[in-house]
Amino acid sequence: MALSPLVWLAAGIVIMALEIIMPGFIIFWFGAGAVLTALFVFIGIIPGDAAEIQWIFFFLSSLAMLGAWQFFFKKRFKGETADLSRDATLANLRGRVTSRITPGVPGEVELYNPYHGIKKWHAESADTIEVGEEILVQDASGIRLIVTRAG
Repeated sequence: MALSPLVWLAAGIVIMALEIIMPGFIIFWFGAGAVLTALFVFIGIIPGDAAEIQWIFFFLSSLAMLGAWQFFFKKRFKGETADLSRDATLANLRGRVTSRITPGVPGEVELYNPYHGIKKWHAESADTIEVGEEILVQDASGIRLIVTRAG
């Protein structure tokens, strides 16, 4: 079933917005592909009644933009952008482990004082930390805390 340009545009905006909750800057390019498909259907380059062509163009354009980002543009922008996934203001917060943490297997911690209204966080550590042990936040990586055993 062929989609109208407005449906492609709406889908693109929703997919791009999902990047906020799914970090990694990968899903964004599928949203951009949907927006590009909407534009091409709107101006008539892709026929409005050709569903197969629309979907093929969507996937190919999304993959092409994702590939261009991963293999070309990402390297050019890497040195110029700050690492926003790290939040130094979380450092030195304390809490307790609520789900065992082992190297390579994240667990869960509950902070004594909520940070941005959130008490429970996914956490990882280079050490094994058992449930109930006190932790100290060292850093944050994306939506996970990097913790050590408080001592």
